[in-house]
Amino acid sequence: MNRPDPGPLRMNTAEANTLVEAQAEEAAPRVLIVDDEMPLQQAIKLALKNEGYRLYIADNGQQGLELFREHKPELIFLDLRMPVMDGYQFLEAVHITPDALYTVIAITGHGVDREIERCYSLGVEFFLKKPLSLVEICCVARRCIESKRLKAERERLIVRLQEAKDTINYLKSFLVICSSCKRVRDTDEKWYELDAYIRSHTGTQFSHSVCPDCVEKLYPNLSDKILRMLK
Repeated sequence: MNRPDPGPLRMNTAEANTLVEAQAEEAAPRVLIVDDEMPLQQAIKLALKNEGYRLYIADNGQQGLELFREHKPELIFLDLRMPVMDGYQFLEAVHITPDALYTVIAITGHGVDREIERCYSLGVEFFLKKPLSLVEICCVARRCIESKRLKAERERLIVRLQEAKDTINYLKSFLVICSSCKRVRDTDEKWYELDAYIRSHTGTQFSHSVCPDCVEKLYPNLSDKILRMLK
């Protein structure tokens, strides 16, 4: 016995709001704060609480490393002097690369040249000196995250552009077409309808019709009427 089609699933307002909130939270920038000083943690949290960030707090480098691997933050506020694992050991563990999609902001209470030079050698590009300004924290966080997201989008577009160029070059190359059914042989040695082949390689969508010559061949007695309908 066939069951009636229940139709499209519907959500009530509460469920819809919950889904929207979950999606917004998932899209929120992830920020990791690695510092053993409670006042500094609170200062950064206070500065960023209304900016829509998802905040993760670690009291030392070891905890920070675990949170880094679990949540993959886009921005890290890192104190250099901490127990268990200090900021330098944390930087050595995460191993910042030029194409990293996160930014580390080193927090220093002294700002001496040797600290800055060592941080630079470990991939750090931004520094904040204690005491921290709430405005400074917000501005630096926003700039770093926007910069990394723009970089990620740029890399994504470059990949898509290269894929498009590869597709164009492939379509310009020699194609084997059946002289009878006009199907195309692809690189997997399988034969495909021409429209299916082009769609799979370019994403082009097709709308089918009948050309005037074929109308006259297929429907000689009705060709005039059909052609008027097709105009």
